[in-house]
Amino acid sequence: MKKVLACFVFLGLLMSSPLAYAQTIKIGHFDLYRVMNESKRWAKERDAFVNRGNALKKAYDKKKEELNVLKESLEKKGGMLSEQVRREKEREYQQKAKDLERLGQDSDAELQQLNKEMSARFMVSINKVLKKLGDEAKYTLIMEVGIIAYANKELDITDQVLKAFDAAKE
Repeated sequence: MKKVLACFVFLGLLMSSPLAYAQTIKIGHFDLYRVMNESKRWAKERDAFVNRGNALKKAYDKKKEELNVLKESLEKKGGMLSEQVRREKEREYQQKAKDLERLGQDSDAELQQLNKEMSARFMVSINKVLKKLGDEAKYTLIMEVGIIAYANKELDITDQVLKAFDAAKE
């Protein structure tokens, strides 16, 4: 909310300034998530993230299935086992349940960290592209659509940003 308010205050000051009448104000907005999701340049990063998530889910599902098999075995054969063997099997089940929970937590933490690192790299890259695009096309202001309550479709430069981002080397 503070970002939106700051943008409107900035725009108000900019448009009320004497310089605003002396120069053309050029404003654009873009959809950050569309650039992130449609970029050919970023596809490798997206795919790596999805693949890692799928690998972690597969490992989790395999451990969960092993736990379910052990649980079913305990339920079916529990009455036929001696007290000591049954207790050992129950301890084994409880240990595997804890391991499964830890695996889930570790997987979530890994994906969150990977997402954080990828997002940071993306933001550095997109900011370089926006600065270059802004300088070359003489934009006064370029804003991300997520902080704008309303903007005319004519101000949407997402296609230009996407093209410039894919063309950029770093």
